[in-house]
Amino acid sequence: MDETRSAESRQIPNQQQTANLLQALFPPQSAILVGASQSNPNRLDWQSIPPENVLLIDAKQEALAGIKQNVALASDWQMRNAVLAESQGEAPFFSASNPGEDGLVPPQKLVSLWANLRPQGQRTCTTQTLQTLLSEPQLAPLASATNTWLVIDCLPALRILQGAGPLLKQWKVLWVRVLLAPLEDNEPGTTLAEIERYLADHDYRCIGCFEENHPRIGQAIFLHDTGDLNTPLAVAYDALNAEKLSLLGERDALLLDKSALGAERDTLRQEKSNLLASCDTLGKEKAALVAARDEQTKLANERKAQIDALSREKADLLANRDALIKEKTELAAARDALAKEKTALAATRDEQAKLANEHKSQLDALAKEKTALIAARDEQAKLANERKAQLDALAKGTAELVAIRDALVKEKTSLLAQLGEQTEKANALLLTRDNQTLILSERDSQIHQFEAEYSENLARLRLMQDELVKGEAQIELIKDLLLREPGL
Repeated sequence: MDETRSAESRQIPNQQQTANLLQALFPPQSAILVGASQSNPNRLDWQSIPPENVLLIDAKQEALAGIKQNVALASDWQMRNAVLAESQGEAPFFSASNPGEDGLVPPQKLVSLWANLRPQGQRTCTTQTLQTLLSEPQLAPLASATNTWLVIDCLPALRILQGAGPLLKQWKVLWVRVLLAPLEDNEPGTTLAEIERYLADHDYRCIGCFEENHPRIGQAIFLHDTGDLNTPLAVAYDALNAEKLSLLGERDALLLDKSALGAERDTLRQEKSNLLASCDTLGKEKAALVAARDEQTKLANERKAQIDALSREKADLLANRDALIKEKTELAAARDALAKEKTALAATRDEQAKLANEHKSQLDALAKEKTALIAARDEQAKLANERKAQLDALAKGTAELVAIRDALVKEKTSLLAQLGEQTEKANALLLTRDNQTLILSERDSQIHQFEAEYSENLARLRLMQDELVKGEAQIELIKDLLLREPGL
């Protein structure tokens, strides 16, 4: 839409301005409002009309009570709880999820206008005509007034107008709710075209139509045409009619622009929906990443605890190894001492063997001397006795030497046994040391493996944290885009 058209659109009078203009041109003597509970506040401003000449009609008694309580001027207005139609009888009255669409039109027929509208129930009600209602004695001033405004703020308005009968001739302004295009499942008496055709036969002409929140629903204004073109009323009517034609042209242009804007709005809503879906996806991915990060942190803590335990175990094994090395050194020293002692014992044994050989040689010599002495015994008895004493002494010394030799042999055997035991212990310790060394080697290999896994998991955790930071940045960017999105 170009700038010229925008400027003209801003000059179009709104509903309040139009209502004020019409009340200035055609001051109402009385006013009748049908469907009061959903009516715009503009159509409840009747300060110039005597309160007894204002009548509010609605199908809901509680709605009328609410208006009387909340609208200052309404305390003395006439109010009637009734369902109006073209004739008296019974008809289903429908309740919808939007109370503004309660009435004689089934809600399912309005789904093409309001996609989320749902039926809430229905009841059978008694209908009456507007002519019958106004025949009450208390409403006689309304029925006889000649400059009356009739506002019908519900669907279908045509059925209510058809029930007015000859009263249409007395009224000046009709303000009715209409559909600007028929429903897909047509509902008679709801469209502007139908009402225009009907009211044309009763000398009414449409001078303007305002769209409601939905571009296919409007508020149409009709003036009663008296046929006198020379009166100020006719001049005003022509002016209003010209303004109506201009407004209709502007309306058509605005409808086109509104349709384009509606398509653009739908596109933006779809984009918003996609962005919200992306936000949800990113939120889920973020939650998964946070869970994975927590799991990796937990795993890293467990691995750290395992490494600490293995480090302590390694330290214990190193201490055990040092103790074993120390014990091995001590055993080696003991072994060397035993070897040295063995060498000394071998030297002693050799010395004793040498001494024993010497004693044996001496015994042999003594034996030969004894033989010689026995041969000479008879000759040298005194010398033999002396020599015999010497031999006894020598025999006693030999026995002592033999005892000493046996003791040394026994001690040697014991020392050899102890040496064997010490050798076996040393071998066992060496075997234990080798096993401990093998275990330490395996533990060192496991520690190196755990350290490699820890480094790899730490690198993965850092990558996941980087991805998490990127995801959070994307979420913040999307939130900014959604918050800055115009018109949503």
